[in-house]
Amino acid sequence: MHPQFDYIFELFTLLIGLAVAEMLMGFSRILKLRARRKAGVDPTAINVRVGWLVPLLGLLVLADLGTFWSIVWTMRGVLDMRTAMIFGVLVLIGGYYLVATLVFPDEPELWPDFDAYFWQQKRWVVGGMFLINVATSAAGLALGAAVSPDEAQAAAIAANPLFLASTLMIFLNYPAFIWLTFSMGKRVCIALMLFILATQVLYAVSAWSIPGLA
Repeated sequence: MHPQFDYIFELFTLLIGLAVAEMLMGFSRILKLRARRKAGVDPTAINVRVGWLVPLLGLLVLADLGTFWSIVWTMRGVLDMRTAMIFGVLVLIGGYYLVATLVFPDEPELWPDFDAYFWQQKRWVVGGMFLINVATSAAGLALGAAVSPDEAQAAAIAANPLFLASTLMIFLNYPAFIWLTFSMGKRVCIALMLFILATQVLYAVSAWSIPGLA
């Protein structure tokens, strides 16, 4: 671990925490909206249809935030307090916070059908996540963050075919993100979001027993 990593990680944690809080607030607004609709105490809430697209997009952003956090942790040996590094962190995490603010409408009652809001914001949210993931991976390669596994890791990986399969499936997330960005089919978008979520969960589960990755 780079000796200055703790300082820059504090900045990273603060900004990523704001993005996670924004996502949780969005889910909270949906739950409150449904509660008011079921109770019949809010005429505007009764006319709002939430659907599946926006909540699934919120789950996708949350899962991707977790993956992004783990990627930054693997870069702990090369992150320091250089000005360019700080600006890079601000751009990437600031981009994630901006993406998070676009997932849920601030005033749900103005959107009778959340699906309409989804189609308005999907390209910005999914396209933003894709670009941030690509930029983060490129930064890791440029900084030399990738390291070869030690003997314990190599043995654990070789004995875990599920991890090897999940790693290959993770790489399919890149074309899935591109497809999701431009797709205009509801069922296709749901299937792609579920696929990306499933691959990230599978990777997290399969990496649990591998030293340094769990």
